[in-house]
Amino acid sequence: MAQPTAAPTMEKHKRNEDILPPRAAATSEAGQGAVSAREKAYLRYRLLATMVQGTAAALPEAWQPYRTVDEARVGAQEMLHNHRVLRVAIVEDRIPPQFVEWVSR
Repeated sequence: MAQPTAAPTMEKHKRNEDILPPRAAATSEAGQGAVSAREKAYLRYRLLATMVQGTAAALPEAWQPYRTVDEARVGAQEMLHNHRVLRVAIVEDRIPPQFVEWVSR
């Protein structure tokens, strides 16, 4: 005996766009300046050193933010002059840090 087949019920899956209210765009000059300053903050780079022994906290290049990758590469080469530094990672200064490239001897 054949059982009647029920039509499949489709539940609508809500997306974030359906649940969250849309974000307001910055319309004033001050609001646009804040948005551009926030975007520029992500365009900074930092150096993370892999050490033979100890930490890179005593190296000034590890604390300094760099505006461009080229500036970060110069700082990494200066950091590699220390005999305890094996290699240096250039990362974007954000949370979590975004890897850019390795610099080694």
